[in-house]
Amino acid sequence: MFRFGGIFATLFFLIGVGIIGCGDSSSEPEKITNRVYLPEKIQAAPGEFFTVPVNFDNAVSLSAINVPLLFPSSLLRLDSVSFQNSRASQFMFKEVFAKADTISIGVVDDSAAVATGRGLLATIYFMVRPTAPDTTFLLNTFDYPLLPLSFYDLQLNPVTNAPTFKACQVTIKE
Repeated sequence: MFRFGGIFATLFFLIGVGIIGCGDSSSEPEKITNRVYLPEKIQAAPGEFFTVPVNFDNAVSLSAINVPLLFPSSLLRLDSVSFQNSRASQFMFKEVFAKADTISIGVVDDSAAVATGRGLLATIYFMVRPTAPDTTFLLNTFDYPLLPLSFYDLQLNPVTNAPTFKACQVTIKE
């Protein structure tokens, strides 16, 4: 009988601790909004390669995504863009347009969709030019009327709440 009482007391204690420990669950999970974001900061040296993951959150299912980016081609050379491990890897069309100081990353497929969630769109590979001076700049989006920063729903209409963008501070230092 003492043993049963000990087990009962132990179970009562563990359940009580669980209830107390879980009792402060007033904080809700972070709400998903439509956004595209890069790492907060990256540091690289002249001659080095570095990667920039382009992540996105979407509050509704998407059939197309377009992300225009601006970078200083006098400091960086675009090496490549990869869609490996992308949340949009099932899309039939994954394109990258690069010209001068701009990159536009786009995915579209009217027969596929990216469900609500968070994760990787693409990874950009840059090389810092060997002659690049010590400096700091932003990898940012820009207003490009033909292919703006945009998300499109399953009917290929722009989503009601346009995506926001979080830039990346890049520091080049010897």
